[in-house]
Amino acid sequence: MFKFYTIIFLISFITLFGVSNSLVTNYIHIIGSELLSPADISRAALLSYEDQSAAMTFAKTISTENPSEVYNITFSKYYLNNIISLSNNNLFGAVAHYNSLITLYNNANNLALVSLNNTVGYINTLSKFTIMDTSKFQTISSSINNLKTNIDSIQLSAESLAISMNNTKNSLTPNSPNSATYQIVKDNYEIVIKSVLSTSTHLNMMKTPLTDIANLMTSFENEVNLYSQFILTDADYMNHMNSLMKQILLKSNTLYSRSLLLSKLKELF
Repeated sequence: MFKFYTIIFLISFITLFGVSNSLVTNYIHIIGSELLSPADISRAALLSYEDQSAAMTFAKTISTENPSEVYNITFSKYYLNNIISLSNNNLFGAVAHYNSLITLYNNANNLALVSLNNTVGYINTLSKFTIMDTSKFQTISSSINNLKTNIDSIQLSAESLAISMNNTKNSLTPNSPNSATYQIVKDNYEIVIKSVLSTSTHLNMMKTPLTDIANLMTSFENEVNLYSQFILTDADYMNHMNSLMKQILLKSNTLYSRSLLLSKLKELF
């Protein structure tokens, strides 16, 4: 009889304290698994929008890059190369600018790819609601701060290159070697300068969603702490974390849309 009541007590104890644990699960993505690549970000974010109309409206923004900007960025390398080919002795000063342009685009491309791949990692990490280690939130914030610092650095190099090319363009002597060549060189420089400034703008646009994601880390940490202190019920914890996760997916999708062109720079070349 004693054993019987002991077993009943254990079952009751497990039921009482085990039900709450069973209610806390990791976030279930619409794609059915963890994200594997940046291409999964938009698909995973689909149900985070209020309705289908909102999702479709956002989807259109990904394909609304200014055609002239895309054209200029894509062919800027060839415009500078064309300037170089118009003289045998670097008369128009384009050689150094060409090398700087390639370095800029490589750096911007690599940064965009790192940013997107890191974001995939952020999402997968944040979706694990059952892991209560709050250090992951500081790690993500630190990672994002490093990305933003690198963005600032590449932006500065882009702006410096644009200024340098503009100075070179303004120093050209009209009608040397002839008016037609001068005009070609001048026009080509202006296109490349626009493309470099456009690259800087795209880099700057990445910082807002990155900042938004970093700012949400405090909320994630607070929820975990409140739950760990038994202040939140399982249901409250899951509701709050699901809500935060949806915000992360929306911000990540914005980042994806703003990083896409830069992440394709090497492919465009």
